[in-house]
Amino acid sequence: MSKRTLPKLLQTPAVILLLIWMLVPLSMTLYFSFIRYVLNNLRKPEWTTPSLSNWRGFGNYEFVLYKAKDFWFAVQNSLFIVGSILIITVVLGLAIAVLVNRTFPGRGIVRVLLISPFFVMPAVNAVLWINMILDPVLGLQGLAVNGINELIAGMRDFPVLGGFFSLWPEFEPISFRATQTSAYAVIIMVAWQWTPFAVLIFMTSLQSEDQQQKEAAILDGAGAWSQFINLTVPHLARPIAIVVMIQSIFHLSLYAEIEIVSRGNGNKNLPYLIGEFSTNNIGAASATGIFAVILANIVAIFLLRMIGKSLMD
Repeated sequence: MSKRTLPKLLQTPAVILLLIWMLVPLSMTLYFSFIRYVLNNLRKPEWTTPSLSNWRGFGNYEFVLYKAKDFWFAVQNSLFIVGSILIITVVLGLAIAVLVNRTFPGRGIVRVLLISPFFVMPAVNAVLWINMILDPVLGLQGLAVNGINELIAGMRDFPVLGGFFSLWPEFEPISFRATQTSAYAVIIMVAWQWTPFAVLIFMTSLQSEDQQQKEAAILDGAGAWSQFINLTVPHLARPIAIVVMIQSIFHLSLYAEIEIVSRGNGNKNLPYLIGEFSTNNIGAASATGIFAVILANIVAIFLLRMIGKSLMD
């Protein structure tokens, strides 16, 4: 047996298992998307079994595209949530990584505390944020708004400043469970959890930044902002690409946060819509899943074209 054949034979079981792991669910999803498969249908009991006799062709896809009222909203909301989270985590991650990439007392403890939110379970993270921080009555937001209103009310009694503060309106806490604001609550809590991931990647990369270039830039009179834009950001091009790609994959599949915050009321993405369909209409859920795969690939291709040059350098 040649030296090239043995490694391939040893890798074969893992490759076969990986192919089965990926292809079997995808094949079943494709099959279900082309048949009428409804779990609970008293008028058509034959539709409750995944049989070829229930072949529907592209009917499930037409139903999802043209008759399911929440499909296009879910697509737009998915892109909005993912895009917002990426912008926040990359910007904050860059800023925090640059700030902590300096020598100061307690730097090790600060780094551990910065990374710790990433290890919180998504469901626990959502429960803590929506109940203890963003709740308009018992959360920190509600307490802070009430405190500001009480402070303004007290300032109105001052002889000179009272007239000025009497013009101020009374602030109202924001209900992040409402239809219009629940998406922002999801963005806030997920960005808080995933910013440490970006910080960790950027901090690791900053350790290898060429200090001689920075010293030469300082001698040439370059300021801190000029050094950051012309030296640090180009050095972090690949880490930024990695952070964007990994987070895009994970954030396109958000579910727990949306379920806990709003139960899908005015705020749902494609995975949540698939979950709603899967309670009864497996065919529509499968067709939506195929659309989600297509969307994920479009986003991946778009991001690769945007940041592919930095990855190839």
